[in-house]
Amino acid sequence: MKLQTRVIITFLCIAVLVMILVGIILPVTLNQQSLDTVTENSKEQLNLLDYSLISFINSAKSHILELSMQTAVKNRNDQYFTNYLNVTEETFKPGNTEEEKAIIEILYNYETTHPYVNSVYMGRENGAFVRSHPRANNTAYDPRTRPWYTLAKENPDSVVITEAYRSITTPDVNIGVVKALLDEDGSFYGVVGADITLEGMTSFITGFDPGRSGEIIITDNKGTILAEEDSLNLFTDVGNILNSKKAEFLSTENGVLPLEDDYLIYYTSNDLGWKIGLIVPSEEVDEETNEAIFTVLTYLIIALVILSVLSLIVLNREIIRPLSSLTEISRRIADTGDLEQDIPVAGTDEIGILATAFKDMVERIKAEEKKLNQAIELEKEAKSELKKSQAELETKVIERTSQLAKANEHLKELDRLKSMFIASMSHELRTPLNSIIGFTVILLKGWSGEINDEQRKQLQIVENSSRHLLSLINDVIDISKIEAGKMELSLASFDLIPVLKETISSFEEKAKEQNLVLTKDIPERLDVYGDERRTRQVLINMIGNAVKFTDEGSVHIKAESEGDNLLVSVSDTGIGIPEDKINDLFKPFIRIPTEGRLTEGTGLGLYLSQKIVTALGGRITVKSTLGKGSEFILTLPVRSEKQ
Repeated sequence: MKLQTRVIITFLCIAVLVMILVGIILPVTLNQQSLDTVTENSKEQLNLLDYSLISFINSAKSHILELSMQTAVKNRNDQYFTNYLNVTEETFKPGNTEEEKAIIEILYNYETTHPYVNSVYMGRENGAFVRSHPRANNTAYDPRTRPWYTLAKENPDSVVITEAYRSITTPDVNIGVVKALLDEDGSFYGVVGADITLEGMTSFITGFDPGRSGEIIITDNKGTILAEEDSLNLFTDVGNILNSKKAEFLSTENGVLPLEDDYLIYYTSNDLGWKIGLIVPSEEVDEETNEAIFTVLTYLIIALVILSVLSLIVLNREIIRPLSSLTEISRRIADTGDLEQDIPVAGTDEIGILATAFKDMVERIKAEEKKLNQAIELEKEAKSELKKSQAELETKVIERTSQLAKANEHLKELDRLKSMFIASMSHELRTPLNSIIGFTVILLKGWSGEINDEQRKQLQIVENSSRHLLSLINDVIDISKIEAGKMELSLASFDLIPVLKETISSFEEKAKEQNLVLTKDIPERLDVYGDERRTRQVLINMIGNAVKFTDEGSVHIKAESEGDNLLVSVSDTGIGIPEDKINDLFKPFIRIPTEGRLTEGTGLGLYLSQKIVTALGGRITVKSTLGKGSEFILTLPVRSEKQ
C-alpha cells in the first residue's frame, strides 16, 4: 500500500473517531446547558409575572380600601338594605332606598372600570347584602357565612385576599379582595369587597408573554389551580397534571420538574404565597440542543475536511513526492549496484538534509560513514526541537483561547448582573417607598384618625424625605438604563402647553414661599411628537433648578416655535454659574460649589435631562452670568409621527 493511501486512511480513521466521541459526549452536555438556559430565562420571566401579579393585587387592595372609605358605603343605617336571609324567588323584594341606590351606583362604577372584577358587594352584620348588579338567583343567602365575610371579620385592620371559593348562584370560582367596615369606636359592622374570577385571572396572565411557547400556571399553597389557559383545569388539584410530582412541587420554593412531555419551571411568590410555573415543551429544549449539535458538527466536519485536504497537499509536496523520488533511486541502486545516480537535492528542511545525506552516503559510503551518522543525529535533534516548539505554541494558543472565553463570560455576567440590579432597584426599593408615601398621605389626610400638629409635622418630613429618596432612586435607575442602552421611549404626538402649565403650577407654592415672581410667556398650543413623560421630567428639572438657586427676583418661562424646532427657555435672576464651571453642568454626580449655600441632590438631574433630550433628537444649552442669573434653553425638533 502506498504512503499516500495510508495517510488518507489514517486521516479518515481519526475523523471518524472524533465524530463518534463528539456525538456521544456533546448531546448530553448541550442538553443540560439548554435546559439550564431555558430555566434561567424562564425564572426571569416568572419574576416579572410575579411582580405584575403583586402590582395587580396591590392595586385591587388599594381600590377596595378607597371604596371602604366612601361616605355612602360607610352608612351605618342599614336596616332597610336588601336582605336575602329568608327569601325565595316568589317573595324577594329588593331594597329601594336612596342610600342603597347610591351604594349600588358606586359599586357598579367600580366593577365597570375594572375589567377583571366579576362583582362588587357589601355585607352587613344584620344579614343585609348589596351588590353592584342583581344576583343570578334570588334565593336565601346569608353573607355572614361566606368565606370573604369571615376572613375580613378576622382581619379588621387590613385589606385581605381570600382563598379561591365557588359562587352560590353561578358556576364562577372567585378570589375575594375584602375590607372590614369599622365605626369610629373600631366596632365591626360589615364587609365591602370585590371578586376576581379565576377566568379573569387567567385572562390577565394570558396577556403576559413569557417569551416561550409554554403555558403559565398559577396555584395556591395547597395546590389548587388559580390560573391556567385550559379553563377546565381551574379550581382543580394540580396533582391531576403533576401526578407523583405534586408533593415535590408543593414542598419546594422553586425548581424544575420533568413531566411526561414537558418541563415545569416554577417559582414561589414571597408576597402572595402562590406558586407560579411555566410548562415548557421538552421538544423546545431538544430543538435548541439539536440546533447546537448540528452547528458544532457542521463546523467540525468542515474543519476536518479543510485540515485533511491541506495536510495531504503539504505532505504530498513536501514529504511524499520527495520520498518517492529517493525511494525510486534507492531501488535502482539496490537492483543495479550503480552508484552513479542523479540524486536531486532541494530545500534545507529534513527532506533536503536526507537527500544530501543520501547523496554523500552514495559518494563516500565508507569513508564518510561517521559524518553520515552525525547528520542523522542532527536530523533527530531538529525534529525534536520542532515538536517541542509546536507543543509550546499549541499550549499558548489554548491558554489564550481559555482566557478570552473567560473574559467573554465575565462580560456577559456583568451585563446580566446590571440588568438584575436595575430590576431589583425598581422592585425592591421603589415599591416599598411608594407604599410609605401612600400610607403617609392617608395618615396626613386623617383617613385613619385624627393626628396632632407634631405628628403632622413628622409625617410631612417622612413624606418629603420619601419622595426625595424615590426621586434619587428613579434618577439612578434611569442613568443605569441609559448607560446600558435600555432606555425606552413612549413616542406619541401631544400638546406641550398643558404639560408646561402643569409643571409651572407645581412650583408656584415653592416660589411663593421664597417670595419669587414666577411668570410665563407661552402660546395656546404647541404640538410635538415625542415622549410626554420624559419631556415633563426634563421641564421639572429645569424649572426646579431655577427656583432652587434663585433667592430673590423672578423666574420666567417662555415657549415658542422657531422654524423646525420648539424652544422652551427658563431664565432666572439667581446666583448664576461661573463660566469655567458651565461645561461641568451636564456631567454625572457633579455639583457646582455655591458659596454659603447647601443644596440637596446628587448631581444627576441635568446629566439625565441632557441624555433624555439627546435621545429625543434635541439639546439643552445654557447662558449664565455669575451673580446675575442663568438661562437654560430646551430645543426639541417638531416632527410628525410619520417622520
